[in-house]
Amino acid sequence: MLNLSAETIENSLSPAEIIEAVKTGIIKCESGVYKVPTRMHLEGEGITNLVMPAMGKRYFCTKLVSVVPSNPQRDLPMILGTVVLSKMETGETLALMDAPMITALRTAAVGALGLDLIALKETETIGIIGLGVQGIWQTIFACTVRPIKQVYCYSRTKAKFDFFKKKILEKYPQISIYWCESSEELVQKSQVIYTCTTSAKPVFSGTKDLIQNKRFISVGSFRKDMQELPNSVYEETDVLILDSEAAKEEVGDVINALRNGFLTENQVFTIGKIFAEERRIEHSQNVVFKSVGMAAFDLALAAAVYEKFIFR
Repeated sequence: MLNLSAETIENSLSPAEIIEAVKTGIIKCESGVYKVPTRMHLEGEGITNLVMPAMGKRYFCTKLVSVVPSNPQRDLPMILGTVVLSKMETGETLALMDAPMITALRTAAVGALGLDLIALKETETIGIIGLGVQGIWQTIFACTVRPIKQVYCYSRTKAKFDFFKKKILEKYPQISIYWCESSEELVQKSQVIYTCTTSAKPVFSGTKDLIQNKRFISVGSFRKDMQELPNSVYEETDVLILDSEAAKEEVGDVINALRNGFLTENQVFTIGKIFAEERRIEHSQNVVFKSVGMAAFDLALAAAVYEKFIFR
């Protein structure tokens, strides 16, 4: 049985390989090859515990993860847990993997797939609201699919900016990285805006003039009481692409947009529908991409990482 650390997982595959593995997982999920039950949420004492199983033909996996918003104050990661990869035929445990790294990489890959769908090929400028682990990886993976030259940054405090900048420049030293004094300044200066927070309230004030001709990718909110993007974004949206059907019932951004009538059911569909060529979008449309994650992505990435080791 393999026991794979965060560092080992990070170095096992390139961002391009991870994006391709996750895309394959999305397609398998859409076609029914992967079976993914609703994930279990256990809430208490300000902590969210998640149990996320997924089953394929060769492997099944279960991710056990805790989201503890107060952990950064303890110099601990906000997300902790383990991914257990097992052999479908026998049930044998094949590998234990660091769940935060699997989560960070597969979420960044999903974000990159969303960016590739909704942003112009020549997109050079992105804005990142929320400079934690996910903000770092979303930026790195964005640079894999677009020729990014400028990154604008904002978070509630500037404390994480220097570390964020250091991590990005280690991989992309040619990129210019700027701090913004407000989230509104960031939106104004960016072509595509990523929100990588666990905020219960919208992270910027979105007047129609401010959000015009912008693209938005929300990756942080994951509960019914969370909404990262302001109502004005959804009022101006033609299409809302989700990474999973469950997002319609799990996250405030989607629930509120539908409940308030900003969007109809027909305007909201999964990225898998696009890959299956059942739906399409036009670049003339205002499109938002919302990721909440699902175990299919964990399974796809965990299987790819495992096979990288056993077939090398």
